[in-house]
Order: sequence, then structure tokens, then C-alpha cells
Amino acid sequence: MCGIAGCFSEKGCYEKLLRTLRRLEYRGYDSAGIALLRKNRPRGGYGFSVRKKRGYVSALDGTRLSGSTGIGHTRWATHGAPSDVNAHPHVAGKFALVHNGIVENYAALREELTAAGETFVSETDSEVIVRLVSRCYKGDFFAAVRDACARLEGSYAVAVLCTDFPGEIVCARKKSPLVAAAGKNALYVCSDVPALAGEAEFFCPAGDGEFIRIAGGKIFLCDGDGKEIERPFVRLAAQSALPEKGEGSFMEKEIAEIPQALADTLKSLRRTDFAPCARPLRGAKRLFAVACGTAYHAALALRDMVEEEVKIPVLCHTASEFRYRGPLIGEGDVLVAISQSGETADTLEAARGAKERGAYVVAVTNAAHSSLAALADFSLLLHAGPEIAVAATKSYVCQLLCAWYLAAQTLFFKQTRLPAWFGELDRLPEAARAALGCDVSALAEQFSGARGMYFLGRGQDVVTAMEGALKVKEIAYIFAEGYAAGELKHGTLALVEEGFPVAAACTVRALAPKTCNALAEVKARGGVTVLLSQYRDLAAAADVFVALPPLPEPLMPAVAVIPLQKFACDMCRRRGYDPDKPRNLAKSVTVE
Repeated sequence: MCGIAGCFSEKGCYEKLLRTLRRLEYRGYDSAGIALLRKNRPRGGYGFSVRKKRGYVSALDGTRLSGSTGIGHTRWATHGAPSDVNAHPHVAGKFALVHNGIVENYAALREELTAAGETFVSETDSEVIVRLVSRCYKGDFFAAVRDACARLEGSYAVAVLCTDFPGEIVCARKKSPLVAAAGKNALYVCSDVPALAGEAEFFCPAGDGEFIRIAGGKIFLCDGDGKEIERPFVRLAAQSALPEKGEGSFMEKEIAEIPQALADTLKSLRRTDFAPCARPLRGAKRLFAVACGTAYHAALALRDMVEEEVKIPVLCHTASEFRYRGPLIGEGDVLVAISQSGETADTLEAARGAKERGAYVVAVTNAAHSSLAALADFSLLLHAGPEIAVAATKSYVCQLLCAWYLAAQTLFFKQTRLPAWFGELDRLPEAARAALGCDVSALAEQFSGARGMYFLGRGQDVVTAMEGALKVKEIAYIFAEGYAAGELKHGTLALVEEGFPVAAACTVRALAPKTCNALAEVKARGGVTVLLSQYRDLAAAADVFVALPPLPEPLMPAVAVIPLQKFACDMCRRRGYDPDKPRNLAKSVTVE
């Protein structure tokens, strides 16, 4: 969600921070700020130059703060509304701080600090941390940050400056991502590896409970006692600039990239050595799958495929609930955790808990150096490329491909055979390209004023319906519900009235009569119906028919969702919104 950056550079520190924050914009945010240590003249000593504003990083343009050491932040509001005052960095005494995460005991700490004489100027939990650091300071910068963090409950990644220590940045991490990096004439800390592309050459992630210290022109990874941790830095893949979105939005661009992303992911999967997970998958009598949001729909697709092909149960949970249900998972079980960023807090905690109980953890992620990839016993990597828009599109389709490939490998390990559709995976990119040709602009125009929508499906199409509804809610801000078509008459049909739009996906021939019956019930009550299918003889069952490119039925969810993604994006545009930055949402949800 939030993004933090720190930089030490004798030249252009402010500009380097600004560029890094721009690369963090994809996470979603509502305000931005930068603080630099500056030399006080003629009095001597150091102070802070701070620039922070509600709105986008571009609000920081036109100002140049001088100094060689600085920290920056893009904030997604949790405690306190978006405002200039609540924006980071926060300053107290000799310290300036930026923070990602949530301090769960902030209210008690704030009350304690207020009683001790501290006066708060913001509504944030983050200001509690910087005032706590200031209170803990006895001349040792590192010790003050360490001692303050020891009192925090929740999650955090913090980067801190101190006026007594020019040229130094002290950072701490707990359940929130943080990496150190080195470039030509500059040292960095940052929330994300991709944000360092074009700036840094080498990077190293900090582990949970570890600290990063930049001092004397060097980077140190430390434990809680300040003892240096030896860990090699990894070369950062070359990328000179952020992806360009062209004339449209990033979301439109990323939908158009689905065919290539599928081809790249399939190529990578075929090079992947599955031998390390052969024994756990062969011995598993059931699988668990956890994820959030769009990734959860990919988990449901994994369930459908494994139960159909392998004939073992798959227990799907939203990651945020999995931890608190006392899940019956343990040794001999396999948990599949799906997260585009690999930093989704709830998914990470679910995976961590499963591993502590003895389960084997498989990660499906788009980020090779993410926290989830580091935690997992085995990782399946998407090769979707950078996804900047908050709403997931190409990453979802690649997650489906990874889920199905994993299902196929599980079948092979258990029965030494592959599914009948496995040899047809090469057709996916071309079928996706054909699906991009589905024209849904007239539908978007027709329904752009709707107050609500239903998306229906049966079998594997239920997942497509759920994902289509989520996209409409995320970016077009229209209430939408996706669910099994057979449930229509069990209450929800009451909302259908004249002109109410209902879209259904029908890609399984055997279930077509049932889905068409549901559409007939809608039409009988004046609703407007849309049917998406590769079976053209079903066209008469709906007011509008969207023809999908044909594939083996089990693979159809990868193409059926594409017109729905386009539909949601077009609806968003027609309603005057930005599809890349939906309100209240963030790309990488690093808090619970």
C-alpha cells in the first residue's frame, strides 16, 4: 500500500527520491512527501527540509530540497484522512520518519506519550513512532529506533533520519517489505525492488525483525543488537524506465499485454523444475489455497481444476480469514498462496502460519524477490511483467495458467499422466488475442448508468462471474455481484426489475441449459441479459451475445474474463473515472 524510500547521494538526492516515489505510485496512495537533512547556516548543525502534500507525487515537482540524505513516502490513509498534515514524513525533535504498516497499539502509546508531554499534530499512528523514537534517544541513533520499535505491535517498515547523524538512515522492518540497494554514487532503501529500476544496480532484502543502516557511505544489515548480518547483494535486472502507458491507461495497456504475458509465463513454467515439490504433492491427500481479492478467484480456479482432474479436495480460504479459523492444516498438507506482489500481508501471515504447522508452502507470485517467495518452500513465478494499474488484469490470467499447470503437475506426480488439455496450453496466447477483439463498448455505454449488475455462471464460470463483478466494483463504482446462476431464485432475483443488467458466462456445454434458464428468468422480469460463450448456437438465449474464441472447456476462464475486464475499463472511462487509480484501493496491500 504505502511506499517508502530513502537515499544517500552527494548529488541529486531529492531528484532520486522523487523518481523512486514515482515508481511506487502503482501501489496506490493519497499523499506524498520528502524530507532531507540540511545544513543550518550560519548557526551550524543540521535540520530538516520537508515537502509533503495531499495528492500525487507530481505535487512535489517544482521544488528542490538540498541535502545528501533523505527519506520519502507515498501514503495510503489508514489512521487519519488524506491531508497535508497527515502526510509523511513526520518530524519530532531531532528525528524525521516515514512508515508503512499499522501500529495496532498506537492508541495506548499515544495516550502514554500525551501524558508525558508530547503534543501531536496529526491523526496518524505513524507520528506515535517518531515521537517514541525521540523519547528513546540518548545519543545512540540506532538504539533509539530499535528501542522504539520494540514497543510497537502490528506491522512496520520505517526509515528514520536524525539531525545528529548527517549521512545516516536507520530503518527497521517487521511484516512489511524493505530492501537495501546500491547504485552509482547513491545508496537506497525502498519498499519495492521494481521501484529501484534505473536507479540501483544491486539490492538485498531485509528479513523480518532486521534493520538497515546507511552510514559512512556504506550499507549495513543488522540484527536487533546492531550486529552486522552477512548477506550477498543481488544484481538488479536492467530496466531504465517505467513502462509507458501510451495514449490510454495502464489498465488498457496491461489488458492488451495478456497474450504476451501468457506466452512468457508458459515458457517459464516449462523451464521450471518441479522435482522439489514432487514428494509433497504426491503425498498430499488435500490441498489448501489462500489469497485475497482477484488472486482468491485464481485460488478458486485451482480448486476447480484439481478437484476435477486429481480428485482430491482443495480447501480455499480468503487469507484474512484463514488465520483466525484455526485451520486444520499440518504436516503432509500443501498450501498454495497466491499474491501478485508477494507482499499481501494477510496472505503472508496465512502462509507463515501454515508453515509453522508443518505444511509445505507453494507460492504463486509475480515478484521473484518478494517476501512470499522467500517464505515459500517452492515458487511458481508469473512472467506478467510490471502491472501498474491497481486492478489486476494480466496477472490474474497468468495466475490461472500457473494454477492449472500446478494442477497438471499434481496429477502427474500422483498418476503419472497429464490432463487431456495440457497439450492445448500453447493455444492460450492466440485465444487471448482473439478475445481482445470482443467489442463490448456498446454494452458499456448501455449500462454506464446502471445502479447495479449481476454476473452469473455455473461450474468454472462462477469464478469468471465473480472476477467480472469485482472489476466493475473496483473501477466503475457500480454495485455488482457475481455468483452461481442456480442461486438466482434463492433471494437475489428480487432485485431484478425493468432494465436491470445481468451478464452470464457459459463455457461448459453440459451446463448451458441451466445457465440459459436463469437468463430466461431474468428476461421474464424485464432484465437485460448478456451471454458470453464460445457456443454460438446459444446466442438466442440472451439479448446480447458475446462470442468467445474456442478452447478446450477447462481453459476457457482465461479468455472469458478478458471481455469483462474490457467492459469494466470502458464503463469506468464513460463514468469519468481513472481506471489506474480507483478510490480507496491500493495495488499492494501490505497491512491486514
